Amino acid sequence: MVGCFSQLNAMKRNEKKQRVVLTEHRRQLTLERLRERGVVKTSELSSAFSVSPMTVRNDLNALAEQGQLVRVHGGAMAKEWLAVEPSYQEKANLYVEEKRRIGARAAELVQEGMAVFIGNGTTTMQIVHYLVEQPRGPYRVFTNSLNHAMELTHAPNAEVYVIGGYLRGVSYAMVGPLAQQGLSNVFFDLALLGANGITLEHGVTIPSLEEAETASDVVRRAQRTVVVADHSKFGTVTHGKVVSLDQIVQVISDENLEQQFQRLLTDVGADVALV
Repeated sequence: MVGCFSQLNAMKRNEKKQRVVLTEHRRQLTLERLRERGVVKTSELSSAFSVSPMTVRNDLNALAEQGQLVRVHGGAMAKEWLAVEPSYQEKANLYVEEKRRIGARAAELVQEGMAVFIGNGTTTMQIVHYLVEQPRGPYRVFTNSLNHAMELTHAPNAEVYVIGGYLRGVSYAMVGPLAQQGLSNVFFDLALLGANGITLEHGVTIPSLEEAETASDVVRRAQRTVVVADHSKFGTVTHGKVVSLDQIVQVISDENLEQQFQRLLTDVGADVALV
């Protein structure tokens, strides 16, 4: 009899251990999905994992207590939502070497005779640096970034066009109705844009709604759109959407980009270049 009770207790312990493993695996998958999409819904997770909504809510509550996500009505959102916009100077000191490599690769896309738009940002500034250092045939380059425009005056064979508007001191970008008007009759062979956040659910995002509106207009006027962003921008969401991932031709990032994001981009048809 004692042996039967011991065997029964051992079976219960094994079952409990298996449940713990299943729970941990499910919660890890939840975090992976959250990083890809920025938000998750209880109903979607319940269906995906074949568990009850109560089980999903328990998972989300536990992960929220660990500081891994933020609970919202009906699901959860990534903790990496960028609520405060960093200044240009603050961003310039982050991932400097990665941005240089990304900029060098993106500059190779600029060819003779092209009309190219280069958006504002510290990664796109690296593109500008390489255009200055590596001459090529005549081309036209457009930008709404004040500091980019100043630097581009040193680029050989480049006709520089500045899209004017209200100047945002935090990013040196010119935006607003005047910028929209400046873009109204211009079309681009190539648009090179930076990003503050990239997820499947929300696409490419930046903190400023006005900048996002201007950048979206550029995308609509470009034959090809290429996004340049280091690996830290993936899984983050900011306030203004620029473009969905399926509208991007290529993403240039660094070699530290996680494989799950590489697969995500490939699945939506975007080429991925890692440097």
